[in-house]
Amino acid sequence: MDHPRLELDFHQVFERVTDAYVALDRDWRYTYANAKACQLFGRAVGELIGRHIWTEFPEGAGQPFHHAYEQAMAEQRPLQIEAFYPPYNRWFENRIYPSADGLTIYFHDITERKRAEQLDAGQHEILEGIAAQRPLVESLEQIARLHETMNPGALCSLLLLDEDGRHVLHGAAPSLPETYNRTLHGLEIGEAHGSCGTAAWHGERVVVADIASHPYWEDYRGPALAHGLKACWSTPVFGSHHEVLGTFAVYFREPREPREEELRSIDRMLPITGIAIESARLVERLRARNRFFDMSQEIFCILDPRSERLLQFNPSLPRLTGYGTGELTLRSYREFLQPEGPGDGSDPMVVLGRSGERVHEFVNRCRCRDGSERLLEWVSFAAPDGLVYAVARDITERRRVQAELAHASSHDPVTGLPQHLELGRALRAMLEDTPAPVWVLVIGLDRFQGVNESVGHLAGDDVLRQLAARLQAALAGQGRIARFAGDEFVVTVAGLSADGAHALAERLRAAVAEPVEGSDYRLLLTASVGISHSPDHGTDPNNLLRRAEAAMNLAKREGRDRVSEFSVEQMRDLEDRLVMGNQLRDAIRHGELELHYQPQYRAADRRLTGFEALLRWNSRNLGQVPPARFIPIAEALGLMHEIGEWVLDAACRQLRAWLDRGHRDFTVAVNVSAQQLQRHGLVAQVGAALQRHNVPPAMLDIEITESSFMENVWRVQRTLAELKALGIKLSLDDFGTGYSSLAYLKQFPIDKLKIDQAFVRGLPTDAADAAIVRTIIAMAHELHMCVAAEGVASQAQADFLAAAGCDELQGNHLGPALRTPQAGERFVDGEP
Repeated sequence: MDHPRLELDFHQVFERVTDAYVALDRDWRYTYANAKACQLFGRAVGELIGRHIWTEFPEGAGQPFHHAYEQAMAEQRPLQIEAFYPPYNRWFENRIYPSADGLTIYFHDITERKRAEQLDAGQHEILEGIAAQRPLVESLEQIARLHETMNPGALCSLLLLDEDGRHVLHGAAPSLPETYNRTLHGLEIGEAHGSCGTAAWHGERVVVADIASHPYWEDYRGPALAHGLKACWSTPVFGSHHEVLGTFAVYFREPREPREEELRSIDRMLPITGIAIESARLVERLRARNRFFDMSQEIFCILDPRSERLLQFNPSLPRLTGYGTGELTLRSYREFLQPEGPGDGSDPMVVLGRSGERVHEFVNRCRCRDGSERLLEWVSFAAPDGLVYAVARDITERRRVQAELAHASSHDPVTGLPQHLELGRALRAMLEDTPAPVWVLVIGLDRFQGVNESVGHLAGDDVLRQLAARLQAALAGQGRIARFAGDEFVVTVAGLSADGAHALAERLRAAVAEPVEGSDYRLLLTASVGISHSPDHGTDPNNLLRRAEAAMNLAKREGRDRVSEFSVEQMRDLEDRLVMGNQLRDAIRHGELELHYQPQYRAADRRLTGFEALLRWNSRNLGQVPPARFIPIAEALGLMHEIGEWVLDAACRQLRAWLDRGHRDFTVAVNVSAQQLQRHGLVAQVGAALQRHNVPPAMLDIEITESSFMENVWRVQRTLAELKALGIKLSLDDFGTGYSSLAYLKQFPIDKLKIDQAFVRGLPTDAADAAIVRTIIAMAHELHMCVAAEGVASQAQADFLAAAGCDELQGNHLGPALRTPQAGERFVDGEP
């Protein structure tokens, strides 16, 4: 028997509950929600009743709640959890009570407690850093990031007031663009000087809800708006004596007024910001005051420049020089303290008289009793009475190590030649100093990797040393030489004619070609030489080096052991690649990539069997870019992994869409490059795409080329086996044009061979093509593989292939690559 009055009283009780309260049936649908719950979810009670609870959560956001609800239901016991609720950026404590009919759930808002805990923990960590005297910028960045974490969407900027209190200096703004931070650095404060300049000037908070229209930003809004900054609220940070230390600002990417709790959140960060700034300034003052005394542990002297006598010194000076105390006081200090530069006759201890400065830092030479010399680094103070108080430390060893490190950082440890960075600086100076053409020659040893593999790396280093000496001798002082890379050298020379530069290149190439002998080896090597020169090939060192290396690579491709000069055609190609590569990096982010789908048909009855997904790039700056142009560049830049992942995801998404429209019995083929096949993670990538879009594996066809087999056969074999284990189909594309052996073919789990269009183009009249096609079909069928033909351009070709036993046809005669809507229309025509 129902009790409506009892149910009504029950609901009235829960309408008075301060927490959100809902009841769910066993199918996770609302059976009751009080007013607080309706307010939380932003829906009327009528909209909630009967609605599935998980529709209130963005994808994946409700997992902590979901697991807890299922656990409570399964175990039939109350549970309590704390979890973050993303739609409203709030934390809730859930009390869950199961029953035979479902669940009753309370949502208690614990956001303030969670944020207080987060604030306490963050500020404790910051205070530990301040106590440990970490750099101020680290503390300020921690403060900024803590505030941003607690206030999503806020972009925090901490500015410091300079010593004269008239300009703001960049302190920390980890989420703002660096160019914008540089714009703010050094700006003067004052009335209507942006939010921060005005807040520092008046010593009170300034809230600008819309930078674009507020008068305070009239002279400053350009940089802010250019970086997408639309609102700025700035609050002054005060010191212990109520002086302004800086400003605490938060920016937003949309115009907006602050909420009360947001202003409170800012106010809670101000005390620790002031502590951090004042502590850092105090520590810096103490360090400055103690610096002189710390140095005095080395050598401390008081001297009189008028009499050139040492009046007082600590034991470090006699210990360093080897002179006794009496010798040091009775002799002129100029006998052992001398200027750093040889030939300089000035008093090394009389400093800054001309400029009027009292404190000076300098270096001089100290001649010791045994004739050796030491370098001393001094800090001196000229007192009003004419005496000089000076502190010094011995930097002889430091200078020696610095010189060795400088040489090691700029010279190759194997050959002793300058490294390419050092050569780059010299090349830049040559380009600036001489109007004559500057020639750059890159010498690349041919197949040098084989030397290391045959005689070992130690012998390989010996070979490089011998060749470096030969090349230097062949250069005969005409220019500079450096080691550019593992097996490459670079020569730069100015003032040569074109014939002279080519003659030098041939001389260097010939020097490499002479036999190289060691204790247990004798080698015959060759080299390819690439040439570029200014101004025709550029006036920038990097461009000249890059273009000479491109010419060297061309020489290698043309047979090695030759000289090649960079050409205008190569320059166009390199520039084209550079421009296109930069654009291609952002193509996915800008939504410029799309897939077209070319239909595939059964040869016997022209019934649609599926599509091949073909990548297209519609660049916003370059227009439609053919795949033949951008795919090699993507491979060279290592972008195929990212692009391939996008292609897989897009193809599976479209496959799912067609399935949802009721289409069945078709496949979608996706091309996978050799670069993707060789890289770890392809199998997981494919599996994730299939699972993400709930696609039956057998409907996805992965197409690979013959050339993919040739590098690391064992890895390819394992990868294909793992892909096959997912249940997908594997096709071998462009069959007959690669270099693989038929012995490899039987080792791989291939479902389909695709005859390259090069063999289809001459059908049916070309007897050789016809014979090759029949042979491929017969062989594939013997290996239980399906056969497809690409590039079918005429009815005669289609009829011949069908008669020869080909299983599938693809080409413009049957249908070109189509955009998604047009491709979908083929289902009706092909009736899959």
